Amino acid sequence: MDISVLMSSDEYKTIEADIESFVKEKLDGYKPSRTTGKTIHDPVWGSVEYSDWEMQLIDSPLFQRLRDIHQVGLAMLTYPAARHSRFEHSLGVAAAAKKMCEKISKNSKRCPFKKNDKNKVYLAALLHDIGHGFYSHLSESIYGEFKAFDKLITKFKRMLKRKPKAHEALAFIIINTETFRNFFFENINYPDKNECQGYLFSDVGKMIIGANIEESDEVYSFLTAIINGPFDADKLDYIKRDSHTAGLSLSYDMERLFTKIVVHTVQNESRQTEYRLVIKFNGVTAIEELTFCRIMLFSYIYYHQKVLISEAMVKDYVHGLHRLGIIREFSDFLRYTDSDILKLAKQQGNKSPFPKYEMLNLEKLALNIANRRLPKRCFEISQSNVENIAEEPKFDLTHQCQILAEQCKNGITAEELQSRIELMIFSLRNQETREDKVLLDSLYNELGKVTFEAMLALRKKFYIQLANEYSKAGKAVNFNMFDVYIIVPKSANYGEAGDSVILGRNNKDLLQINDFVKLDDWAASFNSNKWRGYVFVSEHIDLSIAFKVAQKFILKGKARVKKPTSYMKVDL
Repeated sequence: MDISVLMSSDEYKTIEADIESFVKEKLDGYKPSRTTGKTIHDPVWGSVEYSDWEMQLIDSPLFQRLRDIHQVGLAMLTYPAARHSRFEHSLGVAAAAKKMCEKISKNSKRCPFKKNDKNKVYLAALLHDIGHGFYSHLSESIYGEFKAFDKLITKFKRMLKRKPKAHEALAFIIINTETFRNFFFENINYPDKNECQGYLFSDVGKMIIGANIEESDEVYSFLTAIINGPFDADKLDYIKRDSHTAGLSLSYDMERLFTKIVVHTVQNESRQTEYRLVIKFNGVTAIEELTFCRIMLFSYIYYHQKVLISEAMVKDYVHGLHRLGIIREFSDFLRYTDSDILKLAKQQGNKSPFPKYEMLNLEKLALNIANRRLPKRCFEISQSNVENIAEEPKFDLTHQCQILAEQCKNGITAEELQSRIELMIFSLRNQETREDKVLLDSLYNELGKVTFEAMLALRKKFYIQLANEYSKAGKAVNFNMFDVYIIVPKSANYGEAGDSVILGRNNKDLLQINDFVKLDDWAASFNSNKWRGYVFVSEHIDLSIAFKVAQKFILKGKARVKKPTSYMKVDL
């Protein structure tokens, strides 16, 4: 597909004009100095060499802003050492991409790289996160809900047959703005840049959003896979870096993976010759380790209850800034970094961000976030800690056999005997396979996919029920709905199980990841055993009263929490 069609669409142009102003602001008057290549020392990749043109790009204000954007958002409030930024992560992705390119050239039967392909990969690696805003993925979860941006992502999906992440789409727009392109080709000492002006950032943008680069009847999917694929440079870096800074003992056999990656030529479904990045059969264990590490990161860091409540507080705060017009444009999510954003609350004055609801004091909320004064967990729900209130009677096989024996003594036809035995087998199987635990699908569908506005309405209903319980207990209500947080995280997803990227023992046939690493099963197991939904309340609220309201509000009288005191400090 011609990417220019997408770039000329109304949906794209609307946001591009806004992003163009931001890029102009960052690069206005900046001229990179003459420099040589440098060696940068990194705790994950060791000593890494970066060329002169890479250093010119790294030193630019547009790239330097990544120093003030935390890689894992507010996780440092729980893991104090996890303060690494998108800056060092981007350098790390470039380092991983360099190693991958080196190993691909060595392992492949013939070098699959054409002239300047490797530099194109390094450029994409450096720029892949240039579209991140404050608190990384947290900010994109906010602006990603805005109608104009949703229309753009829908356009991407319809035309490219894939849905890029919000920050990937912004990165694509940034590097394809006229300002950035002019800056790059006029000031950066990129090799043979005059030969590639017409397509360089179109190709780099495709690699960032996960779209393949095509030339006539050939598809160079391996280039994109290095940056955005099942075992790309991005994953190789953040899995190592995030776990290292958090103090978690997670590791994968990095060297084994590097020695087993290769480019394999296949005929794709469109009858095109495709150069695909694959891993040799005896390197599958490295993919298994990589997947396991991602699962643990979800469990330990990304879905940690304190991380989730911190993020929920920031969502209230940022949505409040947006409703007040303090943050207006998409470019504002790029313009303000982590150290800026909490200062904006001073502009609130006496205005209410949410006139339909109670007053939310943004300055107080910002102070609570900065000082880690977090609400307390009053309710937790998971697949393992809830039970049905009305359990079905268990099937007693011994008793049923005794009844059948008596019937046989009194006379029974062969057909009746067969029918009764089949009924007993069915009842027994039904009992063995029946889940006594409450399945959380309905809860997730109801609460996990709602917009911020819809969640405000739910929190209002919860507050009303809580206030009623306070009145019954004769207690004064000294809180409002913004003292209540209902958190239902998304279910985990670890990748595309159907990706055919495992090279068989015969070095010819390709096998799917799911043939070796049961991604769907692993994700289902995590969601079943590790997934948690929560209700948090501020310090002004009695936890025991809040628990009773939460259990009724969330489980609707159909189920109950088994032992709440075993995991919460609630006096029931």
